Amino acid sequence: MIDILSIDQGSIAQKIGIKPGDLIIKINNHDINDKIDYRFYSTEENIEILIKRGDENIIFDIEKEYDENIGLELRELKLKACGNNCIFCFVYQNPKGMRKEVYFKDEDYRFSFLYGHYVTLTTVAEDELERIVRQRLSPLYISVHATEKETRKLLMGSRQDDRLLEKIEYLVKGGIELHAQIVLCPGLNDGKVFDQTIADLRQFYPGLKSIAIVPVGLTRHRHKLYPLRLHTRPELTAMIEYTEQLRKSLRQELDTWFIYLADEFFIKAGRPIPEHDYYDEFYQIENGVGEFRDMIDNFNRIYPGLKKQTPEPVQITWVTGVLAAETLEKYIIDELLKIDHLMIDLVAVENEFYGNSISVSGLLVGQDIYKQLKDRSRSGGDIVLLPPRVLNHDGFFLDNWTVNQLENSLGKPCHVYQEPLSELFKVLKRITAK
Repeated sequence: MIDILSIDQGSIAQKIGIKPGDLIIKINNHDINDKIDYRFYSTEENIEILIKRGDENIIFDIEKEYDENIGLELRELKLKACGNNCIFCFVYQNPKGMRKEVYFKDEDYRFSFLYGHYVTLTTVAEDELERIVRQRLSPLYISVHATEKETRKLLMGSRQDDRLLEKIEYLVKGGIELHAQIVLCPGLNDGKVFDQTIADLRQFYPGLKSIAIVPVGLTRHRHKLYPLRLHTRPELTAMIEYTEQLRKSLRQELDTWFIYLADEFFIKAGRPIPEHDYYDEFYQIENGVGEFRDMIDNFNRIYPGLKKQTPEPVQITWVTGVLAAETLEKYIIDELLKIDHLMIDLVAVENEFYGNSISVSGLLVGQDIYKQLKDRSRSGGDIVLLPPRVLNHDGFFLDNWTVNQLENSLGKPCHVYQEPLSELFKVLKRITAK
C-alpha cells in the first residue's frame, strides 16, 4: 500500500472522489508498493483502483486516455540501505559530526532508474530482477569495479560471490539498458583484472552500453580503513594511453568507443580535454565523464550571443575546486574577460574539510569557501558564483552551511550556477544588459 498525499485540482481523481489520506492497495489487481508500481500500472486506458479509506475498502473504475495522469501525488520513495562495505566508499571517509543523512549508504535500483544512482546489484533478489524487466526500469547504472570474483569481493567488502554477470545477463536479455562504472584503485583492479572486467562486460554490448572509469578519491579522514593510494601522474598518463588503444579496437568492432575515462584523468595528467567525439552520447556525464567538454561546447555555442561590454565595471568572484581551475581559465574565463568592464576573480578553493587530495568542485563546503573568500570580499566583487552540485536537494552544503549563511557571512550575493552554464549566462546577460 502507498498513501496519497494530495490530489491535483480538476483531475480525474478529484472528480471521482479519491481523497488525500486514502491508501492505494491495488491497481488492476496488482499490489502497489511504491510510486513506480503506481506509474507502471496506472497507464492503461481502463484501470480499477482498490482504495483503503479508514476501515473501508473502495473500488474506483476509471476510463481514460492511455498514459493520462489521473492526478495523484504519492508518498516519496524511501531509499533502501546498502549492505556492502566497499573499501573506497566515500561515506566511510566523512568526518564525524555531520548530518546523519551524509552517513547513509544507499543501494536502490529504483533510484538508479529514476535519478541515475549507481547500484552494485549485490543484494538484488530474483523477484526484484523480474520486476525490473517486467516494469522496464531502464536504463540502470551499475557499479562493477571488477568482475574477477575475488577482487570484486575484496572491493565490495563481501564474503559471497554475488553472481554479478548472471544478473547482468538476465537484465540485458530482458531488454534493460545498462551503464557500468569502474572506480579504479591502483594495484587492485587495474592490470589483468581490468582487462578481464572489460572483456566480461563487452560481451553484453549493446545491452550494456558504456563503461565509465573513475579514479579512486580519498579524503584525509580514512582512519582504520583499507590502505589505498591515489594514482600518480605517470599512472594516469599510462591509463589514458592504454585505454585509447582499447577504445580503437572496440570502435572497429562495435562502432562505439564503449569505455570512457572521467575528466579527472586528463586534468590531473595535464592532458587536453578530449573533443566531443570521444564521448559518443555522453552516457555518464553525471559521473564526471565528459562534463568539461559539454561545458566548453555549450559555452562556445552561447558566448557569441552575449554583449561584449557592460555599461559599468562589474566584478565577479568565481569559485571553483582546484581540479577545474586551469580548465575554466583556459577555455572560458579568458574569453569572458574580453567583455569590456567585466572583471573575474577566479578562486580555486582548497578543500581543507576533506583534505587537498579532494579537488572536485562538487565536494566544496561552505566553511572552506568562506575562509578563503572573506578577505577578498572586503576588497570588492559584486557577486559570488558557486559551482554546480555543491548543494544537496535540501539546499545544504556537505558541512550543513546554506547559501544564505554564506551570503550573510561574506556580505555578498552568492549564486549557484547549473550546467550547462545556462544559469551563469542568465546572470551575465543581466549584468551586460544593464
